[in-house]
Amino acid sequence: MQFKRIKDGYMLRLIKGEEIIGTLSSFVEREKIPGGFVFGLGAFKDATLGYFDAAKKEYVRNSFKEDLEFGSLTGSISYVEGKPFVHAHVVAGGADSKAYFGHLFSATISATGEFFIIPSDGLIERKPDAETGLNLLDLR
Repeated sequence: MQFKRIKDGYMLRLIKGEEIIGTLSSFVEREKIPGGFVFGLGAFKDATLGYFDAAKKEYVRNSFKEDLEFGSLTGSISYVEGKPFVHAHVVAGGADSKAYFGHLFSATISATGEFFIIPSDGLIERKPDAETGLNLLDLR
C-alpha cells in the first residue's frame, strides 16, 4: 500500500494481492483515524458480497472468484469494542457488464485500488442494537 496525507484526509493505493477491508482497517488503526468515510474504485477478485436479511437478522453472502472492476465503494469508518470497523458497500462488474452490489465482506485487489479517506474530528463508535441484531452507529 501507498498513501499520502492530503488537506482533507488520505489518498491510498492498494496493490495487487492486498485484502481491502483488512488493509483499510489496519491503516485506520495505525494512523489513529477516529472515524469517517471511505470512497474507492479499482479491481478485485475473490470477493464476498452480501445483503442483510432483516427478517432473519443475518447476512446472505455471495462469492465471486473472478476479476471484477468496482466503480463505486462507499463506506463509513467507526469502532466496535475498541477495534476499527470499515463498513463498505460496493458496486462491481465484469466482462458480462452485469453489476453486482452489496456489503463488502472481503475482496483481494487484482490490479489496483484507489481510496480516499475523510477522517472525522472525533471518535465514532457502533453499539449493538437489539431490534436489528446489528452494531449500529452510536452518534450520541
